Amino acid sequence: MNVQSITCQTDLYNLHSHTHFCDGKASMQEIAEAARRVGMLHLGFTPHSPIACHSTCNMVREAVDPYLSEIARLRDIHGEQMQVWQSMEIDYLSRDFGPHIDYFQRLPLDYRLASVHFVPNYDGIPIDCDGRYERFSQRLKEEFRGDIRYVVEKFFEHTLTMIELGGFDILGHFDKIARNASQASPGIEEESWYEALIDDVISHAISAQVAIEVNTKAYDEHKRFFPSQRWMDKVIASGLPIVVNSDVHHPDKVNAGRNEALKLIRSLK
Repeated sequence: MNVQSITCQTDLYNLHSHTHFCDGKASMQEIAEAARRVGMLHLGFTPHSPIACHSTCNMVREAVDPYLSEIARLRDIHGEQMQVWQSMEIDYLSRDFGPHIDYFQRLPLDYRLASVHFVPNYDGIPIDCDGRYERFSQRLKEEFRGDIRYVVEKFFEHTLTMIELGGFDILGHFDKIARNASQASPGIEEESWYEALIDDVISHAISAQVAIEVNTKAYDEHKRFFPSQRWMDKVIASGLPIVVNSDVHHPDKVNAGRNEALKLIRSLK
């Protein structure tokens, strides 16, 4: 599968979705039916990958074969009306665990979406820095001594190393840390050092020639995309393929925010 061939041909796709196989709130069949109802031509399933640390959000290795079997069943159901693609949102933890390792490279995936959700604390233990701010705020205090700049810089350091090591096709929500960081430290995205980190990610992505995801999951509630609207001109100027995904966890969100993001991107080109 060539991601760019899909995004150049149609806007009727969503290549980032979660179901009961990880932290999604519906079955794969329910998500597929919702995608069909809104006219999707391509739907990619991306359960949070098995991971080398405890996480209630990630699928376990024992679930991989049942997941692939369900993909085959849904392909038989939807046939030519909607292409169903098998993928994973693969977490990067370290040079020893990420989309580049043999385990993920050997899985029969149509494409690989790679993201950072975990940041190592001062003891090197990966801490989930995604999700609700209330949980993040507590972890910021307990695991990172309240040092939000350390968290942000480590998040982007992991992102850069993940890009360098490769093994994936789509870079997922590359500034997602900003959602919690901007609440912990209002105005942090306006800092020059923060913008320099954004520039580094885009530069690395250009060198690696990976597609950049514009993630619309937070648009309905928070009116923001990942990467943020403030960086969209930089993303477009990179010339890299842009994939607009809703990161759906609920069937009614299968297309949430995508039309707004597509409109913004067109207005800036």
